[in-house]
Amino acid sequence: MNEDYTPGTLESQKFQDRKPNYYEGLKRTLSLGYTCEDLLHYFPSFVGHMTLSRYLCLYEAYKMCTGVAGHIAELGVYKGAGSLLFAKLTQIFEPESLVQVHGFDWFQGTAPTDEEPNVHEGSYCESKERLLQLVEAQNLKNIVRIHDVDLTKDLPDFFEKHPHLQFKLIFLDAGLHDVVYQSIQHFWPRLTPGGILILDQFNHELAPGETRAVKSLLPDARIRTFPFGWLPSAYIVKE
Repeated sequence: MNEDYTPGTLESQKFQDRKPNYYEGLKRTLSLGYTCEDLLHYFPSFVGHMTLSRYLCLYEAYKMCTGVAGHIAELGVYKGAGSLLFAKLTQIFEPESLVQVHGFDWFQGTAPTDEEPNVHEGSYCESKERLLQLVEAQNLKNIVRIHDVDLTKDLPDFFEKHPHLQFKLIFLDAGLHDVVYQSIQHFWPRLTPGGILILDQFNHELAPGETRAVKSLLPDARIRTFPFGWLPSAYIVKE
C-alpha cells in the first residue's frame, strides 16, 4: 500500500480499516531480525496478501497472452517491479523466444493536476541509474529495455525510430489522464489481437483521468476485472 496520495471518500476507503493492522504487523515483522537474504528468498513469509495479489494478477495476465506475438510494455516503471516480474516470467515460460520487456518512464515522478489533485508532488519517482543497475545486477539487460521518455509527447518520435515494435501485453501503470490518453493512442494499434491491456486504476476515484481516457478512446471495449485483486483493477483483451 503506497502512501503517495491523499485518500478520497469512495474506492480509496475500501481497505482503510486494514491499514493500521498492516503497518503495525509490518513494523513487528521488520523488528524480528530477518536478513535481507531472508526477505528475498522467503518473501511469501513477509509480503502482505494484497501486495501478493497484485503480482498474481500480473502473472495471470501474462499467462493469458502466452503464445500471442509481441513484446511486453510497462508504462510507468517506478522501481521496476512489474517490468522485472515480466522479464523473469519470460525466462521461465519463454526462454528461447525473442520477447523483451520495454519499460517507459520519465523518472521525474508525478504531480497533482486539476483532475488528479490527490497525487503528491514528486511521488513515484525513482532513479533511472539505480533501476538500470538493478537490471544489470540480475543479468536482465538483454530482456529489459528501459526508455526515458515523456509519455505525453515523446511516443511519436519513439515509434518512428522503432516502427516494428508490436506488443502482446501492455501494463498501463500511470493513472494520469494525459499519460493514459497518449499511451492508448500510440500503443493500442501496436497491441496484437489476443493481447491484453492492463489498467492499474480504472474506475478509481484517485485516478479519474484514467477512466475518462479509456472511455473516450475505447468506448466499446469489454472491460474485465481480476476477482481476486484490488490493483490492477481491470484489463481489456483486444479482439
